[in-house]
Amino acid sequence: MKLKIPAILFLFISILACSKKETSDSKIFSNEWELVILDSIQIPTLERLELMAVHSEKDILLFSVSGQNNPLIIASGQGVVLNRLDVPEDSPTGFGGICSSAIFMGDTIVIQGSRGIYFYDLEFQFLSGFKRPYSPKGMIYMGFDHLKSSMTFLGPALVSFAGNPQTEYPPSDKLHYEEYNALDLIPLNNMDFQPILPLDSKSRFIQSGEAFNFIALSFDLNESKLTYAHQLDTILFDVDLMDPNLTQRPVGIPFDEFIMTKGFPYGGRQDYDAPTDLPGNINSIFKVNDMDLILYTSGLRLENFPPQELERSRYGKNIDQLNPQKWMVRTNQIKFSQPKLSSKNYRIVRVDSQNRIWAMQNVNELNEEPEVVTIYQLQLVKK
Repeated sequence: MKLKIPAILFLFISILACSKKETSDSKIFSNEWELVILDSIQIPTLERLELMAVHSEKDILLFSVSGQNNPLIIASGQGVVLNRLDVPEDSPTGFGGICSSAIFMGDTIVIQGSRGIYFYDLEFQFLSGFKRPYSPKGMIYMGFDHLKSSMTFLGPALVSFAGNPQTEYPPSDKLHYEEYNALDLIPLNNMDFQPILPLDSKSRFIQSGEAFNFIALSFDLNESKLTYAHQLDTILFDVDLMDPNLTQRPVGIPFDEFIMTKGFPYGGRQDYDAPTDLPGNINSIFKVNDMDLILYTSGLRLENFPPQELERSRYGKNIDQLNPQKWMVRTNQIKFSQPKLSSKNYRIVRVDSQNRIWAMQNVNELNEEPEVVTIYQLQLVKK
């Protein structure tokens, strides 16, 4: 997964001050779950691929290719590359050179670019494109699952997180938070980008009375039931998109530990030079059947950081070892499983319409560069 600010990075880490937030409206239960590998697909290539979407009915997968113009390929469930899209960034039939998210929708591929939404058929023939009514600012998130389709109170629609809300006020301005919207709701009948889901009164971005840069979120959908969380907060919000009021129902996540970040005063600016703790981060939320699979890191206290004199790559690996990714399962509104460490061998990136969990092999754990790209199919199993 990649981020762009405007250069592409692989992980967004906001180095801010921290505190700890307690949750009291949810509980840890003893039910145990396992992630089990069921199958794998190998694509013979030396290119760097990122899984963007899975078409369960047609048994095809969409990948983004790292490189100039951000090409896309479609591969079969047997690992055979079927089609490739490689168009210049400024092409009238292109998507702007940045595929931040993508989905299959019947016989159509829907791509979220930095400037809008673009439609192609399954052979990458351009169908149409719709520009956002607001400019991209700040962070552009690449490879995340930030585009969905759903039936809503406005009919069939796309649901999108584009990286920034529809406001002209900067994050240092209090009005930014009054106008903030978490997502865009885009009815397919008119492709009107409608801002939805303002900051809830229980959100720390309202309660703290402070400013924050880069308020990112993760979300997923099951039919019209949407669940989202801001990455630097400890609350899940449940919303039914068939409800015209889009009522948000907050549920605290009972993390084992989650270091909370401190913002900066309105009208001020964040001091990135001051040494601070590494905050906790909700990496992804995936709906699996009627459950939510939550991937997160707890953060790291400043006193536990590795020595600064270490080589950069080794320093980063040490940070990952000290702040490993974990996962937990919400089995109903307030019941959560015990946290577990994520596997170092793969990264979970998607869940398809058949509730199969898809993961990319972590090549950093291999002794040599592989000549194939390996994708795993996983299943969530109760012990």
